[in-house]
Amino acid sequence: MKQLIDRCQKVFENEYLSSRTNLVYDYRTSLEHEHRFDTLPTVEEVAKRLPNPCSWGSGMENGMINTPIALSMYIDAGNKVMAERMYQGLKLCGTVTGVPGALVRSVHPGDGKSWFPEASRDQYTHYVYSLWEYYHSGMADEAVKEEIRGLLSAVANHCEKYITPENNYTLPRADFDPVRSPVCQLWEVEPHEAARLPMFYAAAYDVTGNMHYFEMYRKYAVEAGNAGNNLECMNYNSFALLQMLLSCLLIYKVEKDPAIKALYLENMREIDRYSYFDLLRASNWKRTNNIYLAPMDWHMNSYCRVYPICRHVIPKHAEDIQIAYQVMREINEVLLIALMMPEEIRCISPAHRRNYRFVLDGFEPEKYYFAEGTFFPCAVWYKAARLGISLD
Repeated sequence: MKQLIDRCQKVFENEYLSSRTNLVYDYRTSLEHEHRFDTLPTVEEVAKRLPNPCSWGSGMENGMINTPIALSMYIDAGNKVMAERMYQGLKLCGTVTGVPGALVRSVHPGDGKSWFPEASRDQYTHYVYSLWEYYHSGMADEAVKEEIRGLLSAVANHCEKYITPENNYTLPRADFDPVRSPVCQLWEVEPHEAARLPMFYAAAYDVTGNMHYFEMYRKYAVEAGNAGNNLECMNYNSFALLQMLLSCLLIYKVEKDPAIKALYLENMREIDRYSYFDLLRASNWKRTNNIYLAPMDWHMNSYCRVYPICRHVIPKHAEDIQIAYQVMREINEVLLIALMMPEEIRCISPAHRRNYRFVLDGFEPEKYYFAEGTFFPCAVWYKAARLGISLD
């Protein structure tokens, strides 16, 4: 297994990272290194907001999900040099617009400065959590800690300014054109999303000691915690449960009040229970699908989804390609969820170990096209190793 992890890490660092931006790109469309990013939007297309203002379906969609997870991976691995690189990628996405607190999903690897304007609460969640984690990792020197205090304060200030009833509790686009999609709404949202806003204030309070941020956090904390204990009767994707966990875990670690801590501990028990479906689904997909399918060039996709309300046009991969991507992501997200639980409720079951080994058995990262299939197994491996947990 360690040999496989080493191979995954090598492919990840060689194929999905940009030395110019220090960001992780979603996939490659060629196994030839020099052509791996040929189908990303051009700088001119980014300026025209093609394929859509959120960069959905473009290969630049999840820079502020993938790069933060990679930062956590390198923290767990004790790799200070690579952790610092991932931090630089986060900082770039948090400052490139020139608007304090405005986050972009990614930056174009060609010019190192072009970006799509519409992020999401998902991207902000990973960004805030990883900055907070890096701050407490022992790897950040005092100059970097001061930067992080500024970055997290900027997010909190941005939220306080814009997360109001008049704005439908929605963060603005980084170019301040009208927001049409609902993905930046931070309050009056679904139960699994409710703790995102108080989490942002809690992170800023924790690193600065500014009591105003604490008051803003407490304004939402109990209502958000109660919402998280009333999840819908539905199957949540593993990425949604992982993001919910990040928000609950940060609050749980910052909060001192026993009653509020207990509220968020129960939230995390719910996450753990809901994640079992995703564990089984990933294994079932592995049994029946070819996971080495190449993504389609979004310019050539004949199938697109039109997002309700906002009417963004989103290029979509064929279903078998989407499953090839989801197999590796979901099995590893579920393991990360289990490993990140507070020690008092952490349980790595035989099913976790068995299904993880089954999905990774025979995996060839050199032939795989999606970034998540390379860094996610490493993130799980190093997290388990740091905790002294065997996945054998």
